[in-house]
Amino acid sequence: MEDRTLTLTTETGEEIICDILFTYHSDEFNKDYVVFTPRGSNEASAASYIETGNGSGTLEKIETEEEWNLLEDLLDDYSNQQETEGGCHGACGGCSGCASEDCDCDGNCAEHE
Repeated sequence: MEDRTLTLTTETGEEIICDILFTYHSDEFNKDYVVFTPRGSNEASAASYIETGNGSGTLEKIETEEEWNLLEDLLDDYSNQQETEGGCHGACGGCSGCASEDCDCDGNCAEHE
């Protein structure tokens, strides 16, 4: 399975592992976006992503209300799709977008243990 995580580093140097829900390229804004949840949280966050090479990049704050509206609509669609697919991932929120069918229904995938 491809790595679906990113690591955020705070100003104090603390590293926060996040699960990527989905990525999206907007032709309208000519930007790439990543929507993610910090591990252990059900609250989604988003940022624009600027690739710097070798599989790494930087995250930038969303700049406009129009961008937020786009991402909120995409997140609603994503959430609705997860619910209609059924199974553990739709019922309990699963593993923040993990593709595994091995969810133990408390938000943790067996693959992540």
